[in-house]
Amino acid sequence: MFHGSIPADLRAIIHEHAATWAGQAEDIYVGCSGNFTIERVLHDARFRLHGCDVQLYSSAIGWYLAGQELPITIRPESAEELTWLAPYFDGRAGTLAVVLLGSRFFQWFGRGDHPYYGRMLAAYRQQFPELHAKTVAKIEALPLRLASYAALDVNQWLAERVPADAPVVAFPPFFAGDYESQFAALDAHLEWPAPEYPTLDDAAKQTLIERITDRPHWVLGLHFDVDELAPYLRGQVQTANRGLPINVYSSVARSRIVRPSQRLEMVRAPQLVPGQRLGERLSLAPLSMGQFATLRSQYMNHNIRPGTPTMALAVLVDGVVVGTFAFSTPKYDPHNVYLLSDFPVAPTSYGRLAKLVLYAALSRKAQFLAQRTMNTRLRRMNTTAFTQRPVSMKYRGLLHLNSRKDSPDPLYRYQLDYVGELGRWSLA
Repeated sequence: MFHGSIPADLRAIIHEHAATWAGQAEDIYVGCSGNFTIERVLHDARFRLHGCDVQLYSSAIGWYLAGQELPITIRPESAEELTWLAPYFDGRAGTLAVVLLGSRFFQWFGRGDHPYYGRMLAAYRQQFPELHAKTVAKIEALPLRLASYAALDVNQWLAERVPADAPVVAFPPFFAGDYESQFAALDAHLEWPAPEYPTLDDAAKQTLIERITDRPHWVLGLHFDVDELAPYLRGQVQTANRGLPINVYSSVARSRIVRPSQRLEMVRAPQLVPGQRLGERLSLAPLSMGQFATLRSQYMNHNIRPGTPTMALAVLVDGVVVGTFAFSTPKYDPHNVYLLSDFPVAPTSYGRLAKLVLYAALSRKAQFLAQRTMNTRLRRMNTTAFTQRPVSMKYRGLLHLNSRKDSPDPLYRYQLDYVGELGRWSLA
């Protein structure tokens, strides 16, 4: 029901460490509550729980769980567009349900001229009474309750509201714009007593770390190393290959380490090797997720973070695997499939084998198999390339460059978005 999550293994470590505080403390304070995963982990541990955050989404949840009224209304500038939502604001579960549902569809307001967004907005409005009623029922069934919640900057909260000897647990969002961008649409349309808070710069981060660790009991999850806390490093959680590890620092002397594992399956078909000549008959064969993971681990660029595809196919020439590609389900346009991965086997004696893999992905056979798997008509394919060059040599000529922008990944200069028509040729 709530956005976001903390990995299950990290949740288990937090629960294990907090359990050692039984009999030594009655309250636990959770900084940067976010989506209240930590509070939900600890709700059965018989502590009184206290939370804080600075975002509308989190504050709406926190106020409700603390038994407070939700001072949230529709902004005057949005009143005309959202007048149909006004009856659902009751200051309690009804208001929270509007916030939770709004976090999913408010982003489409002002974009109704687009066919997809217009359809989605119309569908949400038509189904909203039923969606709202179901969401309210789920909210009221929640077992979690808070002793208090404060819409405050976490450093101010620790300094003014949290006793010096009280246990604190926190997993701060230290990446810029984590929640601000995710829930910007809520702030654009809803009015609430938003707190003022400073940017979490290096000095503020250091202050936060000091205020959490300067007490008898604490657990702190961070995406980076802190040299002065090295003696308190109790665990590291990395749940996905190439995923960012989370360091667990704690006053509790119990250590755990979590590393990712993936299920691999043997690919029995032979793979192209150097010196081997290609045959003439091009074909496609479905891959299980384990077989795709095996080929991806062998041949895909290790700097590319892997995703989970809806379907994966091997490209074969006369029964020999020359490459692989994978599609994921359309997200916005129901007729546009996303090319999640495409890569050739390597090394080989062929320098442009990647073009052949892409050629196969654009074929009528690939289109037919994707449509059968996803149960919808698919006419176009889009994909994203991260590169140091303003164009991708692999996609140039076969796909149209739809947009070029600065890459959010520091390893690359450009993010290139490509689109192309499916079913342009047969494999013959």
